[in-house]
Amino acid sequence: ATVNTTPTITSTTDATVCGNVGATLSATASAGTLYWYTLASGGTAFATGTSIPVSGGSFTFYVEAISNGCVSTRVPVVYTNNPIPTITSLTPAGRCDSGTVTLQATTDIGTVNWYDAPTGGNLVGTGTSFTTPSLTSTTTYYVESSSASCTTPTRTAVTATINEQPVITSTTPASRCGDGSVALQATASIGTIYWYNAPTGGTLVATGGTFATPILGGTTTYYVEVVNGICTSARTAVVATVYAVSVIT
Repeated sequence: ATVNTTPTITSTTDATVCGNVGATLSATASAGTLYWYTLASGGTAFATGTSIPVSGGSFTFYVEAISNGCVSTRVPVVYTNNPIPTITSLTPAGRCDSGTVTLQATTDIGTVNWYDAPTGGNLVGTGTSFTTPSLTSTTTYYVESSSASCTTPTRTAVTATINEQPVITSTTPASRCGDGSVALQATASIGTIYWYNAPTGGTLVATGGTFATPILGGTTTYYVEVVNGICTSARTAVVATVYAVSVIT
């Protein structure tokens, strides 16, 4: 009378991958030959041996051992294929002079993580919105997304721009006798100078440090401002004075 020992599955190795990447599932048994199935019971074995290659979507296989006609309990072995997250949009931002800046990023899946370096570095924030510490100069941060065990392949740069607040540093009004053009001048600490015909709104009439007015028949006030990136100064009035020509009557 022969008594055979029923084999057991002594270990299994699941596999978790990111994206459509192949992997290997494996198992060991106390004795016998290993058989692999797609079902927890019944069905037909599709492979034998201690390991099988897998790829595609996530699924669960089942493995059993048979030794001298004795069959072990089937044990699940799991293959998990997690999608790789993607950063879908970025919103850089800026401000005038030093201070905090709020940057934004979105992802198709997972959690957005913010770093101070393109690789390695320090994790400085999580979530779709990140408010920087107080900055004194333009600074670039780097964003990635993580979902399950998967992370975007590379980090994406997002810039917090710090612009110097420009000011008009000097103006030079001018005058003439009789109708004609008058040359006005202005200088600025930084940026591009714009001339308008009104203290707010109005029409842009010229750019640059010097503005030659159209033919004027009387004293006219223009308004100058300077723009540096997203920063704009207050407008300053500059007067073009037109004196009437005196005549001997």
